[in-house]
Amino acid sequence: MRISFGLAVILVVFSLDAHSALAAKGGKKAARKEPVQTMDSGDPTEKEVSEKKVAAAKKKTDEELEEEQKERELALDTAQVKEARAHERVGLFGNVLIGFGKAPEPGPAAEKYTVKTTAATFMVGGHYELSSEFSIGLRIPFTVGSERQTDGLNQNSAVLGAPELMGEYRVTLSPFARLPIFFGLGVPIAQGNYDTETGRRSARMNDFADAASGYRDPELFAPRRLPIIVGVGIEYERKALNVHAATKFVAGVKAGAKAWPKGDPVGDYDVKSVSFRNVTSAGVAYQFLERPKLYGALDSWFATSAINPVEFESFDNAKKPTRFQVAFEPRVGARLGNISPSIGYIFPIGGRLADSSVSGLELHCDVAF
Repeated sequence: MRISFGLAVILVVFSLDAHSALAAKGGKKAARKEPVQTMDSGDPTEKEVSEKKVAAAKKKTDEELEEEQKERELALDTAQVKEARAHERVGLFGNVLIGFGKAPEPGPAAEKYTVKTTAATFMVGGHYELSSEFSIGLRIPFTVGSERQTDGLNQNSAVLGAPELMGEYRVTLSPFARLPIFFGLGVPIAQGNYDTETGRRSARMNDFADAASGYRDPELFAPRRLPIIVGVGIEYERKALNVHAATKFVAGVKAGAKAWPKGDPVGDYDVKSVSFRNVTSAGVAYQFLERPKLYGALDSWFATSAINPVEFESFDNAKKPTRFQVAFEPRVGARLGNISPSIGYIFPIGGRLADSSVSGLELHCDVAF
């Protein structure tokens, strides 16, 4: 019994010593895992330099802040332009041009056939974007009007113009500027001719439609000619501002136009094999209201008729009418979702059209999809 009791005491003492050793060992490990931090720990110089770097990184100069603001505005403007252009993949339009005045005619015919006329040219068409750079389009004009004769009676006419197939390729110069290169080919079915009185009356109505438009689109109204059109322009659009300019060259190849009858005592009428006109235009538009989206615009163009479809060759070398014409069109319009109506008035500055008091009220509407 004494031996057993002594053995038990020895085992208990040994167990307590082992437990104390293990506890001390575990405490040291814990102390190493979570060292006690003091105010003297770390390098204060290094800490101060780090804080200065953070402060310097947060503080920006006025130039840097201004540059960041410009970048944000540029990104916003670019997104707005892209969004506006994304809704123009398919477009249809209708246009009515109501003209007033007297259509200038060549030679002595001007005195006989330049009579007061009122006419309305209806035009429909549209475009389809095959890609963001290339689109195709179509325009079809039709004119109805009334001529006041010398006896006081009115002579009514209705004539078809030359439908035009168009293509346009756009070169992107910047997010806001594009360079459109366009070309077109007309269908030579514009009504009118020069060998009969009925034919000349139809030709005069198409001549008047050309005059009421300010000689802006000769490819649509030259009787019995195949129009060929090439041109180039530039367009800048940012925020509420749109600025554009273009120049086009229109050649009209004779395709069934008959000669004017001979017999005038002071000269002859010559129906040219090829007519040629250049039209250079420029314009600006500004959206002055956001809701509803209302804008004002001013377009102008300068037309040079190097070769008219019909020229009068005077026997006494009489002075020919001017070949230059300047016209303006102020417009106002709105953008109502996918529909954009506008109204403008075309009036000439100097030249034959001003002398004949030709002007036109233009109503236009675009629908985009």
